[in-house]
Amino acid sequence: MVAMALIQVTLLNTPLGFSVSLVLIVVISGALLSMGAAFPDVGVQRVLRWALYGGLTLDILAATYLGTHALALLTATLVVVVLARRIRIEGIMIPLLAVLIASVIYELVLALLINRGMIEWSTYALLIMLPSILVTLIPTLPIFFLVRWLLRNQL
Repeated sequence: MVAMALIQVTLLNTPLGFSVSLVLIVVISGALLSMGAAFPDVGVQRVLRWALYGGLTLDILAATYLGTHALALLTATLVVVVLARRIRIEGIMIPLLAVLIASVIYELVLALLINRGMIEWSTYALLIMLPSILVTLIPTLPIFFLVRWLLRNQL
């Protein structure tokens, strides 16, 4: 997770300042794949550790308050785990929908934790959240299939 956070912060920035939330995509992909495993609780525990370690690494690399990204990742992951608990993960729409939901939650929690004072939500959603979510959705499927292949081959 440390390497992925480092890649996210240094190599995946777009010219407009948005970066692909690589750690979020990997964590959500792992969460979805653990739902179909023989022991889903073990997989969920592993994914929550990924979210914690990846979030703390992002906090250190992005110079934000320690725990900000970790709390946002954990919240988004827990919501996706609760929503996907009874869904059979098949096809390509479930990973896209799960990353979309997780990205919205992740960005909302980050906005609430980082910004001091009042937030103009319509402007924030249009100028910050929407581009960030769209940039994150682009590599979701290739990363999901890569994580699935890695988990099946036991890293």
